[in-house]
Amino acid sequence: MSKPTEFRFGAHGSLSVDLEKGVWHSHEDGRGGGVLDLIAWKTGITSRAEQMGWLEQHGLKEKQPAPCPESPDVLPASRRMSACYDYTDEDGHVLYQVVRFEPKDFRQRHPDGNGGWVWSVKGVRQVPFHLPQLLGAPWDTPVFVVEGEKDVLRLESLGLVATCNTGGAGKWPDALNEFFVRRRVVILADNDEPGHKHATKVCRALSLAEAGVRVLCLPGLLPKGDVSDWLDAGGTVEQLLQMADAPDNHQFEGDDQQPVEEHFEPGDDADEKQSQASLLVKFVEQRFELFHDQNKDVFAKDRTTGEVRNLAARQFRDALVAGFYSDSGRAPRDQSVREALGTLAGLGRFHGDCQEVHLRTAGAAGDYFLDLAVPGSSRAVHIRPGKWEIAESPEAMFVRPESMQPIPAPAPGGSIEQLWHVANIPRGSRLLALAWLIECLRPDTPYPVLELLGEQGSAKSTTQTALRQLIDPNSCPLRSAPKSSEDLFVSAGVCAVVSLENVSHLPAATQDAMCVLATGGGFAKRKLYSDADESVISVKRPVVLNGISAAVTAQDLVDRTITIETPVISERLEVTDLWREHEAERPCLLGALLDIFAKALELVPQMHIPADERPRLVEFARLGMAVAAAAGHEPKDFLHEFNSSRQESLARTIDASPVAAAVVELVEARPHGVTAPVKEILRTLEQYRPTGCDSWPRSAKGLGDALRRAAPALRQIGIECKPLGKSGGTVKWGIGRKLSKQCPASPDVLPDDHPEQDIGTCRTSSRQLSPDNTGTSPDMVFDESDAEAF
Repeated sequence: MSKPTEFRFGAHGSLSVDLEKGVWHSHEDGRGGGVLDLIAWKTGITSRAEQMGWLEQHGLKEKQPAPCPESPDVLPASRRMSACYDYTDEDGHVLYQVVRFEPKDFRQRHPDGNGGWVWSVKGVRQVPFHLPQLLGAPWDTPVFVVEGEKDVLRLESLGLVATCNTGGAGKWPDALNEFFVRRRVVILADNDEPGHKHATKVCRALSLAEAGVRVLCLPGLLPKGDVSDWLDAGGTVEQLLQMADAPDNHQFEGDDQQPVEEHFEPGDDADEKQSQASLLVKFVEQRFELFHDQNKDVFAKDRTTGEVRNLAARQFRDALVAGFYSDSGRAPRDQSVREALGTLAGLGRFHGDCQEVHLRTAGAAGDYFLDLAVPGSSRAVHIRPGKWEIAESPEAMFVRPESMQPIPAPAPGGSIEQLWHVANIPRGSRLLALAWLIECLRPDTPYPVLELLGEQGSAKSTTQTALRQLIDPNSCPLRSAPKSSEDLFVSAGVCAVVSLENVSHLPAATQDAMCVLATGGGFAKRKLYSDADESVISVKRPVVLNGISAAVTAQDLVDRTITIETPVISERLEVTDLWREHEAERPCLLGALLDIFAKALELVPQMHIPADERPRLVEFARLGMAVAAAAGHEPKDFLHEFNSSRQESLARTIDASPVAAAVVELVEARPHGVTAPVKEILRTLEQYRPTGCDSWPRSAKGLGDALRRAAPALRQIGIECKPLGKSGGTVKWGIGRKLSKQCPASPDVLPDDHPEQDIGTCRTSSRQLSPDNTGTSPDMVFDESDAEAF
């Protein structure tokens, strides 16, 4: 003994044990370690659990402290630990143990992290016994599920893959199902009532996991016997495997319970039962036609009704589940439905035709369709020049989102005047509203944006609802302003008309997105849970919004917007009576609208606007003139309303831009205009800067961008504002009045715009604005002396 806490053994003291540190070392053999290592070396016991049991049995380790009296985990002192079964994770780390005691009893415990145990598995992850062996087995190898760890070890000794759950019969947790997905599972039931019930429960649970499940009742098994007893009685592995490949024999003799109904196994032969997913695919192929659109989204067209549904939408999934149940009397499993939908998506995307799918409206070049969205049919209104009719099986295919509501069948003989009893549109703007409604039915032309303004209580929301519900009824006809551009595109993807309620402010990005909606475009982002796939929303939609104050301020959107102010209501009616009367008039109102639409399609070719007077929305202007004529008015009546609205929007745009407002004051103070570098112009415009302005440009570049954005609006009020190119290393701009042509002093005079005026609000080059490419314009007067005056 070299120190008080160290003992030496052996002939020459070659084995030293340090009691303080709990370590040992054999100098002869060159090995050492801790207490458990010593036990393994001397006794051959390698299992940690058995080593700990050895220490307790020999009085070398104190037993675990007794739990509280009320604890259910009190271990009887008279019982002896006979076996410990490790339940491990995928990597072989012990999660918990099942401990067998004699007389026969079982308890469960998990490591406490300090070399000890906690006699409870509450909150511990549940796994099948011998999980690593299960996961390492080939997929086509049958997995035998038995009732206890002893049977698992017996089958494994014969070269089979086996497992069980903790706790015995009736204790199968759902957490185990994920480890058996698509596996071949053979359940070996113990020959007693608890064993039969356990086998049935496990079979149902694993069937939901799409496992191929068979339940075997071993022949000749004595009551309360298990697979170990059957093997002891002479059963062989060959017999067991042969029975595993045979059809189910799970009708338990003497039991009153019914057998499990269906157990589909993947990979069955043609003469055996098909998987439920395959049955669902066959069901869809018999009743639907699969195809895809330009974005590779897959759709299913009902062969009987002609209705079209998006395969990825809840509508189709519900129709599939309901139809399959009605046809077969069986409810499909959720996993089977998911697998079937995945298979159908592949079939539609790679074997189906590419066809166009529409939302509420379709057609082009004077031949249009309006989907009535009647459940159980594909009825639509077919509108042509001078005629409209209801088509039972239209050529166009329409998809119907959940929020879309049916349109009452139109009735002839109505009058559009009834619409103004609900829609509070002033008489001087009704042709504008009527033309906007009809333009919404033409998906092949750019859409104008309708903005309704008015004080509170002026029936803006009622008016907007009446207009929208006439052509595109929706369960939510008015929606709050979107928080992002993505929200706007998502809403447009499922609504034929984007209808926004009580809008007080629109961010610049949202106004830009509305321009995209009006002319057609899309939004794309990465799909969830994918790195390479993109989710694309490609749409073109009309937009209507209302508010107390103007929210549309971006020049590009202002050029596409029709603004109507709703007048104050002097005599109010009860809303319930108003809507009840309007609902009864809807078929006749729609018929009257379609009458005007069909007549206008005949007249549109006759409507001409001089090339130098065409507005940006020239398609809408020509349609509006034809609508006015079809409704019994003069085409110039529409132009008067249209130009009045544009002038009001133009003034609003100038007021919304501090730079534009300053330029107007500058030109008024200097009628001959100015030509100077941008920095000098910025310094001069500071004199005319509006009071309290926070968005004033801080640099020459910022001023140049602001001038480019304001140039189209300024040009329409007779002020030319354009870059003149570089001179001496600096960019000069010219600001002055246009003198050669009449300015639109009144709504009766159209602004002087070239047909190609729509060149955007940025990157406008001097070549585009200068007919002679010299950097100056013959229509603009500049006083060169002003440049020296800066």
